[in-house]
Amino acid sequence: MADEHISYEQKAQRLDEILTRLDNSDTPIDELAKDVKEGVRLIREMSETLRNVELEIKDAFKELDGVQLDET
Repeated sequence: MADEHISYEQKAQRLDEILTRLDNSDTPIDELAKDVKEGVRLIREMSETLRNVELEIKDAFKELDGVQLDET
């Protein structure tokens, strides 16, 4: 599941699925290792997305700084 076009929400849902599997003691150890690797990758991607969104929001507010809004 290494598709960068997956939405943040879809990644969060997949991460939740992985965490549920990790809580399940019946999951084979080999699958757990794969799940942990995928979970770490998803967390990194999601963190990067959040950083990018934060920068975009800050930039948008910087553009507004000093702009006078018409009050009609």
